[in-house]
Amino acid sequence: MLEQYKPALKQGVTMTVVGLLIFFVTYAIDPLFLAKPKGWMVLIVVNMLALPIYFLIIGAKACKPNFDYYSFGKAFNAAFFTGVVAAVLTLAFNVVFVNVIDTNWEAEMAEEVLNSTEAFMEKMGAPQDAIDKAMDDARSQAANKPKGFMAQLQSTGGGLLWYAVIALIIALVQRDKEPKDSLVIE
Repeated sequence: MLEQYKPALKQGVTMTVVGLLIFFVTYAIDPLFLAKPKGWMVLIVVNMLALPIYFLIIGAKACKPNFDYYSFGKAFNAAFFTGVVAAVLTLAFNVVFVNVIDTNWEAEMAEEVLNSTEAFMEKMGAPQDAIDKAMDDARSQAANKPKGFMAQLQSTGGGLLWYAVIALIIALVQRDKEPKDSLVIE
């Protein structure tokens, strides 16, 4: 049974490798890039749209020849399995990264997000008292957010929900409409 989904596993690993390569390049250029507005856009376009859509489609399409009848459920499983593999591998990397490789990165990112938000509000002409209140509220919320493994786990859960939505759409498109060997008996 799992042998039929092996192409999805391969695409999940490939998706992770591509995502990590992109991360390493941006991190080498500017470790806090992803906390800045341009970094947010890159994160959304690349990590939430381009990579998952492309690799979940390829993962589902690569599994299709392994089934006589590619039902909605099988197509969904193939696409979603691609995302699950990528999510689990990325979670493992992220936990090692924030707990071993760069233990200050998570806190520095949070501070940079606050700085970028404050600069944006100033640029938009917000009154200083509104900026101060917004920053105080944001710091209070940030203090209550999970950190380390729990933050990474929460992020992975959100990613899996997003991958499930993408997988549902892919399954609708890639499924066989009816069994290939269906016979009409009169």
